[in-house]
Order: sequence, then structure tokens, then C-alpha cells
Amino acid sequence: MEKKEKSGFAKTFSIWFGLGALMFGTYCGANMAAGTYATTYIVTLGGGWALVWLAMFCAFMSFFCAVGLEFVRVYKVNNYNEYYLALYGVDKPQSSPLVRAVVTVFFDIFTTLKGIVNVSATVALFTELMHSLFGIPVLAATIMGILLFAFLTMYGAAFLRKFNSAMTIALIVSLVVILAAVIRIRGEVLMGCIGNFQEGLDWTGTSVKAHFFLFLSYCFNTSAWGSTMSNYADQLRDRRDAIGSGVMMGVLVTLLFAITGAIVLPFMPEVISGTPILMICQKYFSSVLTAIYWVVVMLAVISTAPSFTFNFSNRWAKVWKSEKLSHKAKFFILSFSFLLLCGLISKVGLITLIKKGYTALGNIALFTIIIPIFISIPRMIHQDKLNRAAAAAEKAG
Repeated sequence: MEKKEKSGFAKTFSIWFGLGALMFGTYCGANMAAGTYATTYIVTLGGGWALVWLAMFCAFMSFFCAVGLEFVRVYKVNNYNEYYLALYGVDKPQSSPLVRAVVTVFFDIFTTLKGIVNVSATVALFTELMHSLFGIPVLAATIMGILLFAFLTMYGAAFLRKFNSAMTIALIVSLVVILAAVIRIRGEVLMGCIGNFQEGLDWTGTSVKAHFFLFLSYCFNTSAWGSTMSNYADQLRDRRDAIGSGVMMGVLVTLLFAITGAIVLPFMPEVISGTPILMICQKYFSSVLTAIYWVVVMLAVISTAPSFTFNFSNRWAKVWKSEKLSHKAKFFILSFSFLLLCGLISKVGLITLIKKGYTALGNIALFTIIIPIFISIPRMIHQDKLNRAAAAAEKAG
């Protein structure tokens, strides 16, 4: 009975959707919920080319997430430091201490800056929402957000998978309600744009070639998600789970791009800048739709910060060797400290400087992650064979 439950469809779907939803919730930050990513990357050149960009993104996202999760499963890593050490083949005790140190320091800086950029923006947006919607003082709203995100992070990977599953369903339902309202008043315009490769080429002044290379660079950033997902991949049982979960991630995030893109497309190029979906709701719909949009933004904010914070805390909780505090207490202290730093950065204007540093490191990381991933695939396949042989020998013995 236990074996049937573990191999059943319900269990498989819970693993795949759990990881896919976690990625969906993490990806659906403030810019995504605002429709800014849709106007910047997807519908920039109209509804015809939007289909090309969506297919391109889905292919990149699915591939890198599937390979990353398979790497996590084969090498049994559970935080980003272990992931990158294994990726570079310096995860063994006999590995070069110098190379280990270089890999560790570089990706500690890169991942921390990535987290600070995303979480600082999220804390700032949460503060703004609490102040604008409920009149809560800015300082109190910031502290409220920091405590909320720290508590959510503290309860671990299993909780965040379930939490983001609920957030994903709520986000999809809310966005679909807004999309339905858009179709009601601009359905014909939307259908006329989809598949049209001529309309939209003059919206921004950029060429198809220029946008292709811009979007290609954006797609390359999906190569780093394997390190983040290493924190949550403990339920993966085999290669099918890794590939299925990776594809689920690609499909769900592409769906997020598609829905937000479909909402803003009939109003292009009018909403090319600013916060497109909010502008649409306020100008064309009732206050009820605007309220639903604020729910989307709130859910997006709450679902994004804990995942990035957990990535940081899970790395350093293992370094903190003291037995005086429980694992959960360490997680809360680390999460609270990281979130407090992000809150301070969002207030004193350092986020622009941090973004520049992250962008510079990101340009390097494109080569320091993507090339090792392709190089490591044969090594990963060989290691998987060794793992299976060892498991078979152990079972036979």
C-alpha cells in the first residue's frame, strides 16, 4: 500500500506542482504582477512575436530547471553552496582548497546580491502597500513585513512549497478574473493582436534583432534557478520527477508571462511604461477589479520574499554550528537579519548600487553557470549510474 502511494499520480503531481508552484510564486514579484515584465519582454513587439518569446522562454526555463533539479538529485545537494561546489567538481574533501574558496566566495556574493535586490524591492513594496491601503506608518509597515517574511521563512522548505501552492492558485484565479474583464471589453482587439507579426513593430522603436538578443540574455538568467531549487528538492525520487518538475516550472512561469501579457496586449502601446495592469484597472474597470489587482500584488509580494530569504538562511544555518539554539531559531535570526538589511537598503537608496553590482556579477555568472552546466551533464549521467549501481548492490546485500 505504501509503495502504491509513493508511485501514484497524486504523489507525483504533488511533487511536480509543489516545485512548480514554488517557482511560480517566487517569480511573481512586484514587476511581474504589475505587468512590467510583460511589456518589457513579451508584448514589446506585438502579439505575433509574443508567441515566439513565450516559446523561447518556456524552452530555456524548462531545460535549465530540469537539468538543475536532476543535478541536485544526483549529487544530493540541498543549498546553493553545495550546488555550485558540485557543479565545479570541487565538492570532495580532496578537492583544491583554493578553487573551493574561489567558487564559494564568488557565488556567495552573487547569490546574496541577487537576494538583496529582490527582497529589498519586495520589502519596499510591502511597506508602500500597507501605508497606502491601510494608513500604517512606514516604519511600522516595514517592521511588519520583515517579521512576516521571517516567520514564513522559518517554517522551512515543506511549508514554503505548500504555502506557494496556495499562493499560486490564488494568483492564477485573480489574474484570470482580470483577464476575463479585459476580454469582455477588448476581446476583439486581443484576438486581432495574437499571431499578428506586423502590428507592434513600431511601438518601442526597437528592432526584432535587438529585442531577440535582449530577451536571450534574460533567458540565460534561468540557468541559475537550479541552485535556488536545491533548497526544496528533497522529495525528488528519480529522473522523471526532476524532469517533470523542471518542465512544470517552465510551463507555470510561462503561463504567468502569457496571462499578464494577454492582459496588457490590447492596451498597447498606451501602457508601455509605468505599472500597466494597475493603469488598466483604474482607467477601464470598477473599483472591485482594482481591489482584485491589489490582492494580486499583495500575494505576489508575500510569495516572493520568503523564497529568496530561505535561500540565504539555508546556506548559513549549516555554517552556524552552535547547539545552544534550535534549527528553527537559527533560521529566524538569520532570516530576520537578512530582511532587516534589505529593509535598511530599501530606505537609504543603496539598492541602485547593489543592482549595478549584481548586474556586473550576473554578466560573469552567465558564463560561469551555463558553460559548467553543459560540461557537467556527462559527469552527472555517469554519477547517476554509479548511484544506481551502489543502491542495487546495497539492496542485494
